[in-house]
Amino acid sequence: MKNFKDKVAVITGAGSGMGQELALQLAAEGCNLALVEWKEDLLNETKELLKKHNVGVSSHLIDVSDKEAVDNLPNEVIENHGQVDIVFNNAGLSVATKVEDSTDEDWDFGLGILLHGVINSTRAFLPHLKERPESAIVNTSSIFGLLSVPTQSIYHVGKFGVRGFTESLALEMQLNNESVEVYSVHPGHIGTNIFSASRFKNFEPGTSLFGEANTPQEAGKIFKENAPTSSKSAARIILKNIRKKNKRILVGIDAHMYDLAQRIFPKWYIYLLPIIPFIRNLFPKDKIS
Repeated sequence: MKNFKDKVAVITGAGSGMGQELALQLAAEGCNLALVEWKEDLLNETKELLKKHNVGVSSHLIDVSDKEAVDNLPNEVIENHGQVDIVFNNAGLSVATKVEDSTDEDWDFGLGILLHGVINSTRAFLPHLKERPESAIVNTSSIFGLLSVPTQSIYHVGKFGVRGFTESLALEMQLNNESVEVYSVHPGHIGTNIFSASRFKNFEPGTSLFGEANTPQEAGKIFKENAPTSSKSAARIILKNIRKKNKRILVGIDAHMYDLAQRIFPKWYIYLLPIIPFIRNLFPKDKIS
């Protein structure tokens, strides 16, 4: 998909971070938007930012873990815009807990958004996308869909699941000669609020991959401020790779480094992870293609 002008894009998690930046950059190219978010204040913020662009915008206050609401979403979008061409399944969060401390509620809550939200949205929109001459599904996994760290088992299961689901769907579309392009996105450390919005059942003060923090609030601030790649750059990279039809999109040079470490040292990459941020700091921020 080389041109987004006059297309209609659905973006989940459109209220902040990469979702908001995707909306702004697509609107600047003449793409109409259906914004999906579960927090009304964030949804309104993105809508306000989009007023300077002459494109159609609809807003949908939806929790993507609500299957009935997601199943109804395609009809709402088509009622507002007449068509749907691209779906960005971008919404996500983290539940930080040790496996032995996790509860059924933790797993249901986390996977309801991280995994089932993506699956249900993809299944709901796919029949409509197949009717378009050119269309795409863009599912956000993570570098944590390629490797693992402690206390993030729920996030890993969700993101590994998104990766497997998306790659399987891509093969199905290819084998059946369908026009729907399918992309799996793996961001590295991006300057978003995902860490601040995380649920922490286990938080150990001290030094992590992202810096030294004594509280989850401090950790979230450090995570966002010290990110090597901004949300704006991440959105630019994603759209650039969609134009090039690169179906597996690594976002940020750190994502490329983590991916390489996992491939070369599948048993020992955990010992290399603390080194990668140091190496990454040798490069200018946001200079990644």
